[in-house]
Amino acid sequence: MPNQKARKKGVRAKLSTIPEEFEGRNVLLVDDSIVRGTTSREIVLMAKEAGAKKVFFASCAPPITNAHIYGIDLASSSELIAHHRTSADIATHIGADAVIYQSLPDLEAACAQLSPRDPKTQKFEVGVFCGKYVTPVADDYFEHLEHVRGETRKLKVMENAREAVMQGTAGEEEVRMAANGVEVDDSGEVVAAGSEDGQEVDPITLANGVGKRKRDEGDEQGVARRGSD
Repeated sequence: MPNQKARKKGVRAKLSTIPEEFEGRNVLLVDDSIVRGTTSREIVLMAKEAGAKKVFFASCAPPITNAHIYGIDLASSSELIAHHRTSADIATHIGADAVIYQSLPDLEAACAQLSPRDPKTQKFEVGVFCGKYVTPVADDYFEHLEHVRGETRKLKVMENAREAVMQGTAGEEEVRMAANGVEVDDSGEVVAAGSEDGQEVDPITLANGVGKRKRDEGDEQGVARRGSD
């Protein structure tokens, strides 16, 4: 999955505002859900940049407070904006004047109306909204899931940082990541690990080191393949 910086760029690439539709108006933005809040925050900012007086944000889904455990890598609980936050907190976080969520009972009722089964007995998997899943979940499963997702994100971010350094497009944070490694902060974001000596890293020297490391890894893989033939 893309990191937060990439998500922000993606929003700007996909969406644009028409100033005449926003200037001096109170605006209601409607989206299917709010997951991490990165996209929502960027959309709210774009509306305000276009001159909106007030911006309200409505989510068709209830607050997503828990991880999905049935195959969709939605996000870890620590990354979910609604995890341990009120609607007022979320509004402040994304820069909106207010956030409006559909309630879980209303969502279930709306879906049940369109179900071919009896709406009175129809049940849905709603664990991401309330933490109650349709199957039993071991007590230590979420801790294990957080660890696996964290390690996977770290590997992806580290590789992307090295590639950016090699291509000469790395920012300061990516240079630090490639030089010092990465870690997961309290908000669940992958960030550069703290440098022990506090010295700045020369990107050119670092790029040479990354390039040599990649060549060495390629040589090792080549030897391993030849040895297995």
